[in-house]
Formats: sequence, C-alpha cells, structure tokens
Amino acid sequence: MRKNRKASDFPHLPGVYLFKDENGRPIYIGKAKSLKNRVSSYFRRPITSPKTEAIIKNYKALDYIVAASELEALLLENKLIKQYKPKYNVLLKDDKNYPYIKITMGEDWPRILMVRKKENDGAFYFGPYEGKSVKETIKLLARLFFLRTCKESPLKMRVQPCLQYHIKKCWAPCIKGISNEQYRNLCAAAIEILKGNLAASISALKKEMLQAALMHKFEQATKLRNQISGLERIKKVRKSWMPKARVNRGNRAASELALAIGLKHSPDRIEAFDVSNTSGKQVVASMVVFEGGEPLKSDYRKFIIRSVSDQNDFASINEAVYRRYAKTLKGKLPIPDLVLIDGGIPQIGAAKSALARARTKVPLISLAKREEVIYFPDSRPPLKLPCDSKALLLLERIRDEAHRFAVAFHRNRRNKAFYGNL
Repeated sequence: MRKNRKASDFPHLPGVYLFKDENGRPIYIGKAKSLKNRVSSYFRRPITSPKTEAIIKNYKALDYIVAASELEALLLENKLIKQYKPKYNVLLKDDKNYPYIKITMGEDWPRILMVRKKENDGAFYFGPYEGKSVKETIKLLARLFFLRTCKESPLKMRVQPCLQYHIKKCWAPCIKGISNEQYRNLCAAAIEILKGNLAASISALKKEMLQAALMHKFEQATKLRNQISGLERIKKVRKSWMPKARVNRGNRAASELALAIGLKHSPDRIEAFDVSNTSGKQVVASMVVFEGGEPLKSDYRKFIIRSVSDQNDFASINEAVYRRYAKTLKGKLPIPDLVLIDGGIPQIGAAKSALARARTKVPLISLAKREEVIYFPDSRPPLKLPCDSKALLLLERIRDEAHRFAVAFHRNRRNKAFYGNL
C-alpha cells in the first residue's frame, strides 16, 4: 500500500484507491481499471458531483493497492469497504440515484443486470455502487461465468443462438446449450463472488466441472476448468492483501532504516537492482520489489542488457536503472520510496547517473557484500550498521533476493544459449 501520494504518482494498473482522513482511516474506497486515470479524475475542474467535492475537501492522504486484474480489484474493494465502512461509501446506501447489481434468481434462466431500486421479487441485489462500477462489474461477471445479459424475460427458446454464444460470452440457454440446473448453479457461484465468498464459488464450479465431465460434455468441462483456474489465481493473490502482521513487521524495520539513512518517511516500497553474467556473456539485470517488508513478486522485472558486451557491471546497472525509470516501466509501476543497489561506490555512481538522466528523484543507497556497508550517492561517509540491526537485516534480505533473481535469470538464458547451439 502506498501512503500520502499524489494522483500523478499512481500507476496505470488496476487496483483500489483509498481517500483517508487525518487519522489514516479511509473515508472513501473505490476500484479502478487504471488507478492513475481514475484518481486524477477526482481533481479535474470543475467538480460537479457533491460527493466528489466532499471527498476532496475532507481527505488528508491518498493510498492505493495494485491488483492483478479488474475482478481482483472488485473483490478487494468489497472486502475493504466491509472492513472499514468508509463514510462516503456508507452514504451511498441512502442515495436512491446509485444503482444495484441484480441477478434475477426468480426467473428460470437468471440474468445479470443493473437496476435503480430493489424489489421483493426473489432476485439477489448488490450495492448500491457507482454506475460505471456496476457496468464494469456486470461485464466482468458475465465474461467469467458466461451469464446472459439479454433483456428477455422469460427467455424465449430459439433455433440459433445469438452472437454472444459464438464469441464465447454466453452458454446459450436459449438453445439449451446448458441444463437449467447447471446454469442456475453458475449464477449461484457468481452470487458468492459478489458476497466475497471466493472459496464457495470455486467449490460450486468444481462440482459443475465434474458433472459436465461425467456427462461427456468436455467443452463445458474445459470452460469451467478455465474459470476455476482464474478464481484460484485470484484466491492466491488475495492472501497478499494487507496481512497486518507482515506489514507491521516490515514497518518496524523500515522505520529503523529511515532513521539510519536520514529519510523523512519510512520506505514502504523498496526496489533493488543487481546484475549477473559469465565473463561478459549473457549479461542480465534484475529488479526486485519489497513492500511492507515483503517481496511483491508481481512487480519484479528482468532486463537483458543491450548496451554492454563485456563484463562491465557499472554500465549494466546504469542501463537497467535508466530503463526502469525513463522508459515504459516508469508509467506502469509506482516510483519507490528507496532504490537499493547491490555493490559499492562504482555501482551507486552508475545508478545515480542513470536516475539523473531519467530525471527521477528518489532516495538511493547501495549495500556492499562481505563488509555489509551502506554507501550514499553524496558526500556522506559509508555507514556500518550493527549486525543485528533490523534495518540491515531488511536490506540484506532485499539485496540477496535481487542477487538470486538475477542469477536465476542469467542461468536460464545461459542454458538456452548452450542447448540451442547443440
């Protein structure tokens, strides 16, 4: 999670954004396909929405959490709103202008649609949400579960299915491409997603997959297997959402590190670089990312060094750092609170030069192996921390992970080159 950032610092990635009060408590939580675009929209003038005006007037800090997909952002948003009950999210409950997601379980062949009010009709309602968020969510769930979005009620049987079936976005219940029981079970799985119960949704899909396989409906079974794989990936990612014990442990070490190296704020996001080669061959570099004291592997990056043809670690570091902060990655990933380089004075000098060329200002240090001394890009003398220092242990862990990642990437490329020449 990022703290007290400007909208311009946000990445062009899906995720959840949090407007917070002076005590750090969320007053509004939203999701976005692009965090940068969505949050920037709150600050465009003139502001015509009373709700937006109130949020902008009362917030004191901006945070965000990156998600791997729009659906993951939706699930995380729901989880955090239930956990924190932000003031301006709760106010939506009393505003009749905000729509709901409706799954019409009272019908033989349920639909998923957007409505403006709840009725006592046997359907399931979720919300209220902002209109754009509802439309995006309906598209995501319809795409995941192949639910029908047509307006017919009751559904008319046909000889030929519509285009949605041919582009693999619907089970085509209108030609009985799926049994009524199976289709309703899939609707129930979508409902569990909206409730935030991912495990129940996966369990329901597994039962349907087994049933389809037993009935020799292998195309259906394959589709269901793909849905299960996607949800299990989301379930795995959800385990990394804001685990308090892990973040607190990382914050203690980060606070100690900030004090030791003279930072104004604790470095929550640290990016570390290392290079690897064999006698100047197959030169590569790695970047690993730690947030809250733990690796954020989704943000790891590999670099095949192009400008260096010999064993020049300094030039390799320079290229990798420049590409990270000057090229396409600059807009795709957030700027870190601290950059860590594996090495000593020459390596940190190369990184300093790259950051200057990239016109990126970010705190920079390096950590030399064996001596475990911290070097700075300015005139400050090297810093030797106690061997049991939490700050040093954090830096060593990050540095060693960058080294491991670089060596693994280099070994992979070296093996491919070797076997490719046989």
